[in-house]
Amino acid sequence: MAVIAGLAALAASTGCNSGANITLQATMDPTVASSANDGNSDPTNDGWTNANPNPSGFAMGIQNAKLTSSTTADSFTIFDQGLGDPLFTRLYNSPTKVTFTSKDNISQGTYDRLELQVVFYEAAIQTRDSQNLHTRRLRYYLSDATDPLIKQAVTAHDLLLSEDDFTVPASNDPTDVGTDGTALEWIDQTNGGFCTPRSSCTNNDPYQGNTSFLAGIFNNYPTLTIPISSFTVDSSTNASFVVNLAFGIGGLFFYDDTDYNGQFDSLSTTSPDGKIDQPCLDSYPTCSTDDNPGSADFWIGPPLISSTVISQ
Repeated sequence: MAVIAGLAALAASTGCNSGANITLQATMDPTVASSANDGNSDPTNDGWTNANPNPSGFAMGIQNAKLTSSTTADSFTIFDQGLGDPLFTRLYNSPTKVTFTSKDNISQGTYDRLELQVVFYEAAIQTRDSQNLHTRRLRYYLSDATDPLIKQAVTAHDLLLSEDDFTVPASNDPTDVGTDGTALEWIDQTNGGFCTPRSSCTNNDPYQGNTSFLAGIFNNYPTLTIPISSFTVDSSTNASFVVNLAFGIGGLFFYDDTDYNGQFDSLSTTSPDGKIDQPCLDSYPTCSTDDNPGSADFWIGPPLISSTVISQ
């Protein structure tokens, strides 16, 4: 179990601290379907069927984490990155638990929600050229930020793909980003090629996640509010509370399977998979007015998150 300590910055307390502390534990489960994995989620009339392969890994960039209440103003900050880079949280080594522990005691109050400020989601996806599979990093940004890997400004809904292959770091430290798969680039809407910096994309307009579709399933992002079992902390409380989060990521990655082979062939020169805004070809089923002509969409959906709270 990896333990990250010393990351906490406490919110102001209205009363004396109790003797209670809080730990967050997170795992991913590729066997549990993500909340958007219904097989018919493509909002466009492009004639293709969505494919939903399971990513081999999942990560998030989290700016802060808080305990809050749905009925009062009670709030306790578990950790806060402030103006620094979001905390990279890697779940690739699940079922090993990623653990965050507050360094100080919980402020008095009643809590029934966990709020995460999520800057980006990241999936490790398999993409194929004409012969081989390649593991690539795919990041979807939920808010404007500076990407901590390439140190460039990104805009909410930007979708960045690594131009180089990615290998999961052997380290058990969930904040270990790794040394490869770090050449993140934008994707040009006009020709589907990589473009870096963002301003080099045609009309400074790179491909983004399908916002008309994502607006419905990413409600309230970048603040993610997770209901938890209610618990109360007062001056006599002397307990350790553990919030266990399980991220269902089955089918988290969506793409238009243009050649119907079940593999994301964005690196292949012969497959239309992942080819953004290409001219219509006879092999394309439909070129519709409500989709970019010939566009083969792909994006990351949200995970399905369940929670349990235990007191020790």
